[in-house]
Amino acid sequence: MIHDVEEFVAFLDGLRKRTMQYVKVVPNSILDWQPAENKFSTGDLLRHLGSSQVMFLHVFEHGKWSYPGHERSKGEHIEEIVQYLETCHMKLKEGLLALGNELLTTKVPTLHGYEVSSWRIMTALMEHEIHHRGQLATYLQMNGIEPPQIFGLRIEQVEKV
Repeated sequence: MIHDVEEFVAFLDGLRKRTMQYVKVVPNSILDWQPAENKFSTGDLLRHLGSSQVMFLHVFEHGKWSYPGHERSKGEHIEEIVQYLETCHMKLKEGLLALGNELLTTKVPTLHGYEVSSWRIMTALMEHEIHHRGQLATYLQMNGIEPPQIFGLRIEQVEKV
């Protein structure tokens, strides 16, 4: 359970910082690449990471789900997409801090319509970002780009017992 919104926001900053390490190695040349028809392109995936933060904030603020989309108008080139991601993250942080700790006991609907405490949706927000960061790492590898090491070391560099 989450007990403090300020601590949660600080954790989210670290989570997003690690995600941005991956985003910043994405070249413009693979933004339109997608692993299969009807799947997110790399650019769609990145814009979705921003838009989903706005979506989560909307449910906390208004008690209903609303997704702002991930179309190209939110960023065609990596520089624009990075700006969009930063803007969305700032909006989320400011919104959560404005809601404060009262948010933690507020009930909000899930995507399926039943109500849960907001802190449960806050954990889903984290899980969602981590899921898509892993997806981005796979996209990078499928395009011959080595993703950054999330904590600075490859597993081969960790001492074996």
